[in-house]
Amino acid sequence: MSFLIRVIIFLAILLIVRALLSPLIRKAARRPPRPDTGSNGPKLTVKDPVCGMYMDPRLALRSGDQYFCSEECRRRYANPPSN
Repeated sequence: MSFLIRVIIFLAILLIVRALLSPLIRKAARRPPRPDTGSNGPKLTVKDPVCGMYMDPRLALRSGDQYFCSEECRRRYANPPSN
């Protein structure tokens, strides 16, 4: 087999592999949905005011209008460090 035919076969195989793997690569590269930032739609996530973590409001600890990811963040919010 000549060198040129081997190169063409190699490139064809690369193109086939790329075509087969590209949907998997695109799926893995998708970013998670952005948190709701005040639109009129339903709130999908809430933000902890202490650490900035976004979470499901059903799983968050709530104190008044604030949501917290942990008891530690809720305690730090209620008792801020004095300077």
